[in-house]
Amino acid sequence: MTQGRARLNTLGPMDVELRVIACGLCHSDLHLINDDWGISEYPLVPGHEVVGRVVAAGEAVNGLAVGQRVGVGWLCGACLECPSCNAGEDNLCAVPKRTCLANVGGFASRIRVDSRFAHPIPEGLSDLQAAPLLCAGVTVYSPLKRLLPRSGRDVGVVGVGGLGHLALQYASHMGHEVTAIIRGPGKEKDAKAMGASSCLDSTDAAQMAAAEAGFDFLLVTVSADLDWSVYMSLLRANGTLCLVGMPAATIMVPIEFLVGEQKILTGSSIGSRDMTREMLDYSAANEIYPWVIRMPMDRVNEALRILADGEARYRIVLTA
Repeated sequence: MTQGRARLNTLGPMDVELRVIACGLCHSDLHLINDDWGISEYPLVPGHEVVGRVVAAGEAVNGLAVGQRVGVGWLCGACLECPSCNAGEDNLCAVPKRTCLANVGGFASRIRVDSRFAHPIPEGLSDLQAAPLLCAGVTVYSPLKRLLPRSGRDVGVVGVGGLGHLALQYASHMGHEVTAIIRGPGKEKDAKAMGASSCLDSTDAAQMAAAEAGFDFLLVTVSADLDWSVYMSLLRANGTLCLVGMPAATIMVPIEFLVGEQKILTGSSIGSRDMTREMLDYSAANEIYPWVIRMPMDRVNEALRILADGEARYRIVLTA
């Protein structure tokens, strides 16, 4: 992956042009670069955790001003007319405009997006802190808010990585008893610093057996194909397993979990504009910050290798 000049879309009446300040790296960028999902179009400019300054605004833009600091996540636009958009769930739009596919992404020096998808960054968040929240943050914040309406639940977070390390912080701040479910030793200290009260080693069969029926909610932040029956067995009756990672394989679970025990297997897709802005405000107010490695944009190839090798603890942010 190399940097180069990319052609900007025409500035429309509702659009803003941003000078990129910082851009977080996400595993989705790797998937897009490698076309793992079969949706990439080349030339491709990745980057969808973008913090920038408004340098130009279309004639119909309201609420944003030149010089203002804003952020853009996975979506840079939506139809705002379909049933999902009308219900306030523009993240589920039937014809979404994805930042890296319908547009130039944040590896560019400037991008142009629909102003309604450019989110003001609270003063309590630095550029480095804000960037990963625009994708990773809202991806885990949204299901915790939607699917856990009351505090005091037993929550397991599967994976302590770019998504999981934020999920541990949000879940604990929301008043839940949180367990980090990790693969082997090495992240216990970090997980507890992030809000986990305990850790469960998924490679230890005895530990996993002892944890059966111990959780009300499991948030799966990894993309690996797991033994889903084992993880469904960790839930109590009426419990929920929610995927925010993207396993490539089809998921198979015994029907008894769903019918006999009324367990729910579901997923969650990023978050709406409203949820994104709520998450940014919540993060600033509660001092929930990603753990980041800062690298200059001209070292993007090195940063992508670190990400691909699983050595990022826990998010890489590229700065212009």
